Amino acid sequence: MKLRRRHAVWLLLATAAVLLISAAFFVQTDPQSKYLPGENELSRADAWRPRGGTWSGGNPVVNTSEERGAKLISRAGPFADIKLEADVQIAEPFGDAGLLLRTSDEEEGVDAYHGYYLSVRPVDATWEFGRADFGWRPLIRKAVPRAQTAAGWFHLQIVAVGCRYAISVTFPQAPFSGPTSTPVPVTSSAIIDQPGCLTKGHFGLRSQHTSAQWKNIRVRHASTKDLIATTPLNGQPDDEALSIPAPPLTRDVASTTAAFAAEANRHAFPPGASPIQSTLMSPGVYPNTTIQGTVIATLPLLDVQDDTGTLVVNPDSPVNVKLGDVIRAEGTLVSERFRIHLNDAKVRVLWSDVPIPPLAVNADELTGGTYRGRFIELEGTLISANTTSEGYQLLLRDRETTFSAVGSNNFHLEANSLRPGSRLRLQGTATSLSEFTHDLYPFIVVVNRIDVIAPPPWWSPEHIALAIAAVVALFLAAQFLLHRMQQWHLRAILKEREQLAYEMHDTLSQSFTGIAYQLEAANLERRGESHIRQHIQNALRMVHLSHREASRTIAALRPQFRDAAAILAALRASALRMSDGGTLEVTTQLRGKNRHLPIQIADALYRIGQEAISNAMQHAEAKCLEIGLSLTNRDVEFSVRDNGRGFTPKESTGTLGLSGMRARADRIKATLEIHSLPGKGTTILVKAQLRLAGSLLYRLRATLRPYPES
Repeated sequence: MKLRRRHAVWLLLATAAVLLISAAFFVQTDPQSKYLPGENELSRADAWRPRGGTWSGGNPVVNTSEERGAKLISRAGPFADIKLEADVQIAEPFGDAGLLLRTSDEEEGVDAYHGYYLSVRPVDATWEFGRADFGWRPLIRKAVPRAQTAAGWFHLQIVAVGCRYAISVTFPQAPFSGPTSTPVPVTSSAIIDQPGCLTKGHFGLRSQHTSAQWKNIRVRHASTKDLIATTPLNGQPDDEALSIPAPPLTRDVASTTAAFAAEANRHAFPPGASPIQSTLMSPGVYPNTTIQGTVIATLPLLDVQDDTGTLVVNPDSPVNVKLGDVIRAEGTLVSERFRIHLNDAKVRVLWSDVPIPPLAVNADELTGGTYRGRFIELEGTLISANTTSEGYQLLLRDRETTFSAVGSNNFHLEANSLRPGSRLRLQGTATSLSEFTHDLYPFIVVVNRIDVIAPPPWWSPEHIALAIAAVVALFLAAQFLLHRMQQWHLRAILKEREQLAYEMHDTLSQSFTGIAYQLEAANLERRGESHIRQHIQNALRMVHLSHREASRTIAALRPQFRDAAAILAALRASALRMSDGGTLEVTTQLRGKNRHLPIQIADALYRIGQEAISNAMQHAEAKCLEIGLSLTNRDVEFSVRDNGRGFTPKESTGTLGLSGMRARADRIKATLEIHSLPGKGTTILVKAQLRLAGSLLYRLRATLRPYPES
């Protein structure tokens, strides 16, 4: 009873654990139940994953790159029905920037993702909403042709509920209606249905051909009420929202063409600039030198590179430049043995462009000084990482060369997340100036981007120590388990010997006692030779019975009677052998799939069957004998039926044969039923339960080491 209660308690605990795990899994897989980050969290670098661009955190979030397809994706999500809004400021009028929604499979590159993009472009005061599936498909485009300026902050808002999207874009200024009127914001909105839409994903930021800033980024769960509140259309799509509007009017085309021409003139290459390589002819100071090149680094030094070389520019006043900007600088050129720099330079940004691609080099090439100062890409294995107030400092090794790298924390990297032994790819500029290397390293890399190529190898000293500890623990556990198994085996042997001792005591010992008694009686008999012979005949009869019982005991110890079919075959052979060519008809029937049985059950059923057969032949004078065995996953049912004389079970409860059968049934916790009536035959029925763990164990043992047939 206690064991059953314990099993019931364990079953309830297991059921509760499964329900809790299922509930937790459902909560985690329900997009609407995921936690949405707040505005303060979205200003941190660890809330985003960059895919291209040069991003920096805070409020606002800034991308200083003008590459196409620069994306910043939230780490939280995916989400389904949300409302996303932010203020966006765009630096270049011909570029566009905005918000990403329901994205997945994001990669670097133009439209390299699945999801939606709401963008605004200042040059023609238009906004566009469409879907990207590694290719762009616009869904709606609208313009505010009367807007006179694109300067300032745009407010973008998008609500997604199911496959319906409500978009609202507020432009910085509305047109003037008179000489004294005050500019006011103007809002353009629409609702669009997109059958077969993307139902969930991440959100993010994106820009194309421009640097941009985002502030007041807010996201929350949305409902149909938010659709209605976002636009003045009562939550229903209008005809204009279902198709892309026609091209702009002729007067708008003329103004747009003039703006494009003015931008092209800005990008014209002005004369008078000297190639950087030409300034390296001899050491000295050269005033009024003009150079032109692309910015490859901004911190801690402003590095400029053209097709011939690189130099350091020291502006005469702070300048706001970013990677990829093409600048023109005029100042005093100082050419030294190992470096060249332009001091007190007047810097003018000519135009913005995408950053130039880095030159892939190795540490040995940088040690030789060939590519120092250029925009390079280098790989190394991290030795250590230290965080400073200004950023981070890394110590790396490439082959036999040890070097250092410095940079500032940004969306591409958090130094605290790097683990020693990781393989890193660095982009930046290399310098050997003593104020950076401190004469400790051959060069130092000023980094603007780091990518983790591969994590640390598994065979680190800590992991090797853990593996050794695990192997030792497994060895000790195996030794303990082996010791316990040996003890279990020894107990089983001792128990089997004890049972064998009981069997011999109950059969052979009693038979030998009876034989000795008969022989002693014959020796003491004084009534004549006939009585002496009677005692000797009784002794001989007991010898035959003892021999038969010994044969039965030895046969029961053999392993060939492990499965149900073998037990039935052995009992049939035993019955035919006992009938000795008589008229006894023996039939056997197996119901269910033949299988191996636990040795205790197999032995008990065989011995009970032998006793039932012996009783049917010796006492019931049966002519027909039916032996049946029925198997299920949980229990076994064994029966022996005869058509003999029958008897009244209550009057024979104390006989030796029936008592032996009941004792064997009790040892395997089985029930034994005897059904008999005078003249109606007798049925012996045994029902035993098969424990699941035990049956599985015996199945496994039978599969791995089957008993031989005999």
